[in-house]
Amino acid sequence: MIKKRTRLESNLKGVNGYTGQGDIAFAAWPNGKRKLDVALRGVAGRVAEVYANGALAATIDLKEGRAGRSFNTQRGDQVPQLTPDATIDVRQNGQIILEGAFNTE
Repeated sequence: MIKKRTRLESNLKGVNGYTGQGDIAFAAWPNGKRKLDVALRGVAGRVAEVYANGALAATIDLKEGRAGRSFNTQRGDQVPQLTPDATIDVRQNGQIILEGAFNTE
């Protein structure tokens, strides 16, 4: 039996006058394991929230405008099931500051 994973990637760009950027990578395996990697740059503040399809997927602490975090179901992290048409955005105080669309690999 071939075990094939699904991998989706997105480059995040600033919107609404925000100039930050970031990258998100999602992977899912047939056994149910899921992983979400998030990297943000040029984002002011202390905390950013990652939304997938309008639902909160992760909260990330920022340090000096940067953040990097990996979420993995094998470690007990909550990782949503995402599809290629999922919408991804990063918010602060309820306002969208970054957004992007997935590219399949």
